[in-house]
Amino acid sequence: MTDRVRIDATELLDVRLSSDRTRLLLRFRDRSGQSVSLSLPTACLNTMMTAMPQQIETGTVHPLDTWTMGPGENGEDLVLTLRTPQGLAISFTAKPFQVEAMATIATYGRGHPPTAKSIH
Repeated sequence: MTDRVRIDATELLDVRLSSDRTRLLLRFRDRSGQSVSLSLPTACLNTMMTAMPQQIETGTVHPLDTWTMGPGENGEDLVLTLRTPQGLAISFTAKPFQVEAMATIATYGRGHPPTAKSIH
């Protein structure tokens, strides 16, 4: 096993996509002032974004443009991907019962079931 390298960046210098759009290219400045490059598969981007805690501002709502759903890697879960018109996309792993609950709420609303009424 080779030694692992740790880079403590002090500044992000540049972010861009590779020419074939399959890799995210990042350039940092390290503590010694040197420029350091990192190349990651673009598939890592959603994982990186969801790993960072974010505070949701009250009233912040993004419009939904498109969505896709497909089987998860384990064959049991579903992967739901939501996209905005601006190109922001995020994917979630969901259990089928969670998707069913979303569909039920979308169809029937979340209100309480109607109370039984008797007619005399």
